[in-house]
Amino acid sequence: METITTVIPYLWAPLYLTCALAALYAIFAYYIYVTCYADDFGGKRLTRDSEFCPSNTKMDPPAIKNFQWNKDRVLKNASHHENFNDCELLGPLENNAGKQYSRQFISALQKDKASRLDMDHVYLSFSEVLWAFTFIGPASFLYWKQGTTRLRIRAYLAKVGIIKKKPVDLNELAAKIVLEQSQVIHYYARTDKDSKLGNIAGFFFADFPYVDMDGKFHLADLLAVDIDLDTKRMVKCKMDDEALTPQEAVNLLWYGLISYQHVKLHSIANWGVNCDAKVKEINPFLHRNSIITVIYNYFGFSSFPRFMKEWEEQGLLSAGWDPKSLTKTFVHGAIDNIWQHSQIKEMQPYSDLVTFIVKVRAIFHSEFKKYKDLFPNVHCEALFVGTVLHSLDHALMDWNMEDPLWLDVDDPKFGKMAELGRIVKVGFVGDIPGFYFHHRFQGSGHPFYESVYAKASKINKRFADNMDIASAVKHKNEELHVHTQHALTSLLLVDPTKMHRTTALTFQKPCLCLSRPPGMLAEREHRGGEPVMISFSLSSSRDMDTRIYIV
Repeated sequence: METITTVIPYLWAPLYLTCALAALYAIFAYYIYVTCYADDFGGKRLTRDSEFCPSNTKMDPPAIKNFQWNKDRVLKNASHHENFNDCELLGPLENNAGKQYSRQFISALQKDKASRLDMDHVYLSFSEVLWAFTFIGPASFLYWKQGTTRLRIRAYLAKVGIIKKKPVDLNELAAKIVLEQSQVIHYYARTDKDSKLGNIAGFFFADFPYVDMDGKFHLADLLAVDIDLDTKRMVKCKMDDEALTPQEAVNLLWYGLISYQHVKLHSIANWGVNCDAKVKEINPFLHRNSIITVIYNYFGFSSFPRFMKEWEEQGLLSAGWDPKSLTKTFVHGAIDNIWQHSQIKEMQPYSDLVTFIVKVRAIFHSEFKKYKDLFPNVHCEALFVGTVLHSLDHALMDWNMEDPLWLDVDDPKFGKMAELGRIVKVGFVGDIPGFYFHHRFQGSGHPFYESVYAKASKINKRFADNMDIASAVKHKNEELHVHTQHALTSLLLVDPTKMHRTTALTFQKPCLCLSRPPGMLAEREHRGGEPVMISFSLSSSRDMDTRIYIV
């Protein structure tokens, strides 16, 4: 009896622990509801099905601004400052009429368009918000916490002379931040082939946002960057009435990239999501990806500025950094939209990013047409921007800005922006470990993403390996046999009840599967010239309704 009395408490221990963990999670859920969902989601946002949602499904993203409009803006802003009177590239720009839209774009322009871009507005249910804060929030939080801690240590050691920052050619770095990032779309003109100046390209940023040393938001009329395409080094940089040093140019260009420019990608991506619960029956990959995209838009726009007070207390930001100035930069970047930049193809011989994006974009659109039914109410270009272009912009930020100490926080003009730039580099650019789901095109197991990856990897494998889908779930492949008389090239298995049971098989060559194991009841539906769909029930540890799409 004494032995039983001694053992019983140990038998109850797992139950006590489970109850304690459940209670803690209930407190966590309540905290998320009060501080996040109630304040920022519930009753304050609309789903994309609503006609009043900024990215509603009845409209495409806002029409991009035409080349002539932006060209006129650049020339007008330049005329306000004598500093640009001797700019050798404004002449070629004035004579550049730009290229016309392709037929594909002309057709797209005939559709109804939203009025403006908006980064953070899509509704999520409380369960979706709670899932995101449970499985995404902690890993993201710990990542920037570790990054900023290491930054504080390195910055201190460098300040006292114990360590040195990595050697860097600032003119080369400035050129990379332009040529090998999404802001390469600011290319407008280049010198003639026989020019004495050499092979120089001009990149013009009209109405460029920046934050002064008082932490206040400003718009410069024009930032102009000249890059030697043969050496891939910046040769000149001007902003309004000032000629900038290479260090000043790097501080400005990096801030513009992480705020004004990158926000455009996040904003366009809203047309590439579908958070409707019904989409899980068709493409659970898309549903999860959509939740992640929306929550990261929320993290970046709404949550990020709220941490600035903490970073100021830690000494990472100097006193007076106004979070509203950063928000104004985000909003300006979204409202400013993008513009026709077909001339960007001239940069293909000089930019790995441009070469890759131009080629992969065509592949992406072509493959999307084959699987369009799996992406209801999703805009193809928005999905491309939110996956391929967005993830590569992040990867290239990480590769190009190798050392955050390259950003000079002691710069008397632009040091405030360098402070924030360092934080973004160490805590919000690289891959975040700890997610239970797979987030790359490669190895996703989804036929659309895999087909795009297979072709993209032949163009640039390093870039292709870093293309994110953010929604592909890791899983163990299950051996499946399908009874059909039709040759198979790829097979997608979708389980509407369990996202983690989603899988896909891709065959190296068309093959014929004739076996049908016990427990599988197949019903084949085939319409001439269309994909074959087989619906069946598979008896395993439990029955699950499943669909197989055979292409």
